[in-house]
Amino acid sequence: MCRDPIELEIFKNLYHSIAEEMGAALRRTAFSPNIKERRDYSCAVFAA
Repeated sequence: MCRDPIELEIFKNLYHSIAEEMGAALRRTAFSPNIKERRDYSCAVFAA
């Protein structure tokens, strides 16, 4: 299955922005100083 390079770039940026929003939500709602102050966490999007 061959994908269009433009379509791949669109989806790459889409999933990157979703992970960035997940990180921002985690940072805003965190109680732990490791997450809130040091930003010691990661977020990822996985396929089911």
